[in-house]
Amino acid sequence: MAEKEVKDIDSLIDQGLNDENNELDLREKELDDEDLIKVLESDKVKGVTAMFLEFNDIGDEGLKALVESDKMKFLTALNLFKNKVTDEGVQALAKSKNMLNLSELILSDNEITHEGAKMVATSNILGSLVSLWMGDKIGDEGVKALATSETLTRITQLSLYRNNIGNEGALAIAQSKNLSNLTELNLNWNYIEGEGVEALAGSATLSNLEQLTLTFNPVGLRGAEAIAGSENFRNLTLIDLYETDLGNRGARALAESTSLPNLETLVLIHNDVGDEVQALFKDNKNFPKMKDVYFFTAKAEV
Repeated sequence: MAEKEVKDIDSLIDQGLNDENNELDLREKELDDEDLIKVLESDKVKGVTAMFLEFNDIGDEGLKALVESDKMKFLTALNLFKNKVTDEGVQALAKSKNMLNLSELILSDNEITHEGAKMVATSNILGSLVSLWMGDKIGDEGVKALATSETLTRITQLSLYRNNIGNEGALAIAQSKNLSNLTELNLNWNYIEGEGVEALAGSATLSNLEQLTLTFNPVGLRGAEAIAGSENFRNLTLIDLYETDLGNRGARALAESTSLPNLETLVLIHNDVGDEVQALFKDNKNFPKMKDVYFFTAKAEV
């Protein structure tokens, strides 16, 4: 077994510390729990308001040390994208009074289940969150917990990609009373079908949405028609439907929509949309603000 590389923690902190913005950037440094604990021992990190720790090997012990450190009590943004945190670490975070100022929390691509989602949803500490990314195993049950939370009422950005979410999860979001401030919703890489998209499109709760991302969901014609006819999606400026089984009929439904007047960007890559239907988007009066429509990796002229 190879010996662990000894890192120069002081040097890493010096390189990643932005004193002007009180930010510490330690992404992609191969940090594990032990390394992060050493980082937290340094007085240099006292008063940091944003920690960027994505693409490391940080697990529950490292996260526990972070949330228990008084040096972190001014933290407003914590990014732990693609690490090794489980529900155990989330539980510590959700209970720590040092996290009262947290407004942005990114926990996507960790080992978090519906239990972790419930801990966040029921936390009386995390009520200041406006941006939440979670996953990748929370499922419909986890979504239901978040959607019915009595404390997560300020969220404007919610990312739940690759979480095995189906129509039930989409329905929970649609029926939510606490997500009415959402402007960005990312549900990429799930299993949401036309029925689930209909629920989202019919939800008055989501009438403030500006960006909707449904990449790699089996949305199909039914979902495309629901989006095209939605009066609640009038504020959308971006819709990402990359590889969502739309076909020509689904794309045509969108092209003929009169309910999306603010749309600026539409992604329809890998949907088998023919030239004739693609042409419907060019100089289309239904989309006075349209800038980009993507059918392939390059955008089409509009």
